[in-house]
Formats: sequence, structure tokens, C-alpha cells
Amino acid sequence: MPKATFKGLPRGKKERVLTAATNLFAERGFHRTEMDAIARRAGISKGSLYNYFKNKDDLFHYICNLGIDEFRESVWREILPDWDIYRQIEQLFRREVPLILEHPQNLQIYLNLASSGMKKFACRYTQKGEEFAAKRLKNLLRRGMENGIVRQDLDVPYTAFMINTLSIMFMASLISGHFQIRFKEYLEIEGELTPKKVEENLNRIIRFIHQLLRPSGSRPEIERQEDIHVRRFKG
Repeated sequence: MPKATFKGLPRGKKERVLTAATNLFAERGFHRTEMDAIARRAGISKGSLYNYFKNKDDLFHYICNLGIDEFRESVWREILPDWDIYRQIEQLFRREVPLILEHPQNLQIYLNLASSGMKKFACRYTQKGEEFAAKRLKNLLRRGMENGIVRQDLDVPYTAFMINTLSIMFMASLISGHFQIRFKEYLEIEGELTPKKVEENLNRIIRFIHQLLRPSGSRPEIERQEDIHVRRFKG
């Protein structure tokens, strides 16, 4: 956590320090980012930065905590818990895309946790970042099964894992050249990944997940509900 001196800073200066640190950790990774580089980009002295945070580890811990909490709040705050699984999954994907495009550095830091030498951070923050979504998705699947709108033969943990993995891979493809090449190759996308193509493939992924979940005997009703949800989303 930051020292009391950081908490007492004006809001603008705090944001400048955190933005500089976040961007550098995303660009260079944790190990290649130095405190003096963060200080220079923030327009402060290295000594001042150490007055705000004990060391680079503490600063990185704080940024990870902020990123996880802010992303979760931004994605889930308007997804009502009483909505059915189809509407929640659709809104989950649709809310993630603009957030990732606006703040790609937060996802890049998340992806960097898989890098060599990051185990001490991954053990803490990967767990924190995943447990909320895992619990919510599994509960949604089980509730959908109980209500007869999700097929009964699904393996709930594996299905939740697949949905979350599709979400991560899709979002990573928006900001990472490596993942974008994979994305375009497997989905047979030619040329630049334009906003129109992003929207088209977002719809494809949502439709694919919905088709996977549907019981065969209830498709017409569920499809009608999805059409209503899409119209509401588009206004």
C-alpha cells in the first residue's frame, strides 16, 4: 500500500504518478521498469516516488489492486444479478470491449502476470481477479439449469472456464499483435481488424456461447428473448 504521503497528494498528482507507472509496467513489464523511469515520466524526483511507495513491488501491488477492482466495477455494476445467463453474458462481452480499447494497459499488465518471474504476483492477483468471475459464471450456469434454460448435460466448471477464456482471448486480440494474428487465422478474418469486424466477431462469439448453452427444445423462446435484449442494448 502507498505511504501516507501519497494519500495526502492532490488528486491530479496522484493520477499522474499512477498513470506513469501503469503505462510503463504495461509497455516494459515489471522487471524492465525502473523507479527512476516512472518518476521521470510522472514529472517528479525519484526520491519523491520513494516517499510515496516503499519500493517498486509496493507500487506494482497497488496498481494491480486498483486495476482489478476498477475493471470489475466497470464491467459488472450495470449487469443486474436477476438477468438470465444469456443477457448477462452478452452484456459482459459488450461492456468489456470499450473498456479494453480505452485502457489497454490494464489488460496488458494482466497478461504480463503470465511472464517468467511473475509468480509472486500471479499467485496473489490472478486468484483475486479470477475468483469473482468464476463464482458468478458457475452460479449463473447452475441457476440456468435449474430454470430449464440451460442444457442439463454441461460440465459447469469447464463451461465457465471456456466462457471466461473466450472473453480473455477476444479482449487480448484487440490489443496484442500476437493474439490478434491467432484470432484472425482461426476465425478466417482478412485485412485489418476494423471496428466493424470487431463488432461482427463479438456477435459471433456471443451467438456461439448462447448456442452452446441452449437446450434444444427451448430455442425459439430463448432466441426471442435474445432479440429483445439486443434491441434494448442498441436503444
